[in-house]
Amino acid sequence: MAAAPRGQEAAAWSEEAARLVWGGAVPLQVHLHDADVTALPPPPPFLTLGPRIGYFPLLVSTIKAHFSSSLPPGVDTVWFEYKGLPLKWYIPIGVLFDLLCADPERPWNLTVHFRGYPADILSPCEGEDSVKWNYNNSLKEAAFIITGNSKNVMNMSQADQLAMWESVRKGDLDSYMNISTKLKLGPFEEDFLVRTSLLEPRQGSDEPESPGSVKPCRVPVRLYVRRVQQDLEYLEDAKPVSDWESVSYINRPFEIRKEGGDAAAVWNASGAP
Repeated sequence: MAAAPRGQEAAAWSEEAARLVWGGAVPLQVHLHDADVTALPPPPPFLTLGPRIGYFPLLVSTIKAHFSSSLPPGVDTVWFEYKGLPLKWYIPIGVLFDLLCADPERPWNLTVHFRGYPADILSPCEGEDSVKWNYNNSLKEAAFIITGNSKNVMNMSQADQLAMWESVRKGDLDSYMNISTKLKLGPFEEDFLVRTSLLEPRQGSDEPESPGSVKPCRVPVRLYVRRVQQDLEYLEDAKPVSDWESVSYINRPFEIRKEGGDAAAVWNASGAP
């Protein structure tokens, strides 16, 4: 039997990678902060799995139920802390874990607070609605990088918007793919290839692109950068992140060029931060 074309192999690898990411989780051990304990003995920590593509506010209802008998009345906005650092609720759990745990800690020991929200460090969070709003904004940004506009996202029906968010919230990749394909944001969607293969002048030249040429696809990438003050042989030896001033991020399009059925990727350093 003939070997499968490279395109089919790449598609299979891509799907497998997506399923591994969507199915991935970080083991969490959540401790209630001492200031929130109102009953003795203190409650035991709560053990759970945090989806790598999930967000901490989506775990609050389950965690709150575990600690409910020890909580003070009039619960404030819930927030999480790792070694004294308040965790940004709009960054996915997997990204936070990889960013802050150079030496992977399993389970990841966190502290949950139900009082004293650090509004000077964290942006306001109104629970799931805030996470959903942030996700939709990120999706619009991604669409703009890929296609030059965010019309496909903004024109989604309410039913599709709800279905997409539910797929993210539940970690349901199959449902997500059913909805996301309508946005035509894939690397080599047919309409994208047709649109970008039109004759356009080259930058700095009056000569048109050769007929049938295809512009590279731009995949949106957000890169988080952790600043380390000293020279280290191993990143695991770095001091824990004590404030968000030592962490920054940049947005860059990752270009994929398709030629003769194969794809080649290149980092575009000229993208806007």
